[in-house]
Amino acid sequence: MDFWKVIRKRRSSRDFLPDSIPDNILEKILEAGRQSPTGGNGQNHFFGVIRERNQKIKLSRAAGGQDWIAKAPVIIALCTWVGGDLRDLPEGNFGLEVNRTRFGRDLITHLNAYPDRRAVALLWENGNCLIPGEHIFLAAISFGLNACWIGYLDIEKVGEILDLPRKMACHFLMPIGYSREQPEKTEKKRLEEIVFFDSWPKEKET
Repeated sequence: MDFWKVIRKRRSSRDFLPDSIPDNILEKILEAGRQSPTGGNGQNHFFGVIRERNQKIKLSRAAGGQDWIAKAPVIIALCTWVGGDLRDLPEGNFGLEVNRTRFGRDLITHLNAYPDRRAVALLWENGNCLIPGEHIFLAAISFGLNACWIGYLDIEKVGEILDLPRKMACHFLMPIGYSREQPEKTEKKRLEEIVFFDSWPKEKET
């Protein structure tokens, strides 16, 4: 499918046909995620493929009881490694300096002092699956499938359901399948409403 057609067809679907996804197509969709870029080429994301009915039902319950999730033929669990600790990074570490520059030294100091290190790791690594996940989503669209991002979920409960090691976490679920519905086209802002050049124009209001 043409790239721009994929972009324009991308919609979130929450109603799927029961038709299974051929293994060769699923492999290509996952390959799209594997090929995604990662910070420092860390590649600390993992993709769980859930097709077993009871597992899907458990996951849907851990996602705020959204029963429709379990009707997708496949749910991709977008997982990441959360075994590191921000406060263990030595002075002079490039990643530490980057994030002090981005977010400010005070925030990093506050996070390093926060007692629940698991919570800090979950928050800090939350974005690791976003680019790989969107690669997967767009690849699914290119094969005539559809998907939906699920971020409303009990991360710890999902980890128990998937039997993840403690140093891994599932931050998002992505049900994928052939859409039963035709998701409505959403209105987007005009390009001139969201683009500025060189500096924010003083006359422009948000």
